[in-house]
Amino acid sequence: MDEQGDDIRWGLYPHVAGTPAARAFIDRLRRFGRRPKTLDAYARNLDRFLAAFGGAPAARWVEADEGDLLTYLDALRHARPRCAGRPAQWGRPANVVSLTGARAADATVAQHVVALRQFYDFLLRAGWRRDGVHPLPRGRLGEAAPRGLVRPRGRLPWVVPADVWERIVLHVVTRETAGNRALLLVAYDGALRREELVRLRGDDYDRRRGLLRVRAETSKSGRERWVPLSPFAQRALDYYLDRQRRALVAAYGLDEGGPLFLSESTRNPGRPLAPGAVNDVVEALRAALGLPQLHPHTFRHQRLTALKVAGVPLEDIALFAGHASTETTRLYLHLAPAELGAKIRAATRGTDAPLERLLRDQLRRGTRRDR
Repeated sequence: MDEQGDDIRWGLYPHVAGTPAARAFIDRLRRFGRRPKTLDAYARNLDRFLAAFGGAPAARWVEADEGDLLTYLDALRHARPRCAGRPAQWGRPANVVSLTGARAADATVAQHVVALRQFYDFLLRAGWRRDGVHPLPRGRLGEAAPRGLVRPRGRLPWVVPADVWERIVLHVVTRETAGNRALLLVAYDGALRREELVRLRGDDYDRRRGLLRVRAETSKSGRERWVPLSPFAQRALDYYLDRQRRALVAAYGLDEGGPLFLSESTRNPGRPLAPGAVNDVVEALRAALGLPQLHPHTFRHQRLTALKVAGVPLEDIALFAGHASTETTRLYLHLAPAELGAKIRAATRGTDAPLERLLRDQLRRGTRRDR
């Protein structure tokens, strides 16, 4: 926390922290209730922009014109070592690489456009900028129809073919540790985002009703929701909780209601599982199966696709997934979580049955070995 008591880690954004206008802009976003990840993205993008001007006077970027900003964005897009205010020194981290050969992907450039557009909106409203013309207009010059400076590519997420999905499921159930197995099956069954998954707590799990609570502070939409678990995911989770997690809680004197998924590594035993650990688990799975398209979010996309194929209405899928686009009135009309869970379980009973049988047989063998 900084001296004002907020939770922005200003040390990560030295240029923003040392620039009153930029710091006031980020603090304003905080006071408007923007999520921590959103604040971090805006602050990082703005810090990178300010760094491009090096030691130039503040007026250089405050009064920047359209050409300056387009040059900056073009440099992001094409990795040119040239930018307004710092022609020979500006560059980007070597690890920012896109499939097209440019150093920044289209989505990254689009994020910078949004951050800079809002930053200059703020500078104009607050009177920091004397030039009343916004340097980053909405839409493309010379076109009547509104369109962003960066045109997003309409790529669809990878939906795993049935035979490949069977390979993934077989490997997860028979080859992974109890912790990894529970982690991946819960991620799939609940269509959980990575952050939502690792920030689950023991007291978020209603074992009797087979429900997981995704708290508002961990949800991307900022809304709490209850996620129903299918029998196969609940079986895998209970097995992990009653064995590996219980042993870790006892060994390290941990709170039973604390983080649901705990590290079993020798380096951080008993520590809450970090988001990067999910990446590591999926990366190992990707390498073992030779599936370069496999990513943590694949499990979420796969489950939501399965629900659509099973005939679950889109409105219910949106509620289940925690999509922020759900109409406000729908929040007051939607089904209770237990009823939604029964509906989803009934709709997916046929597709989940093979996974349930496989997991039941595998856990039965594991129980016999534990005796």
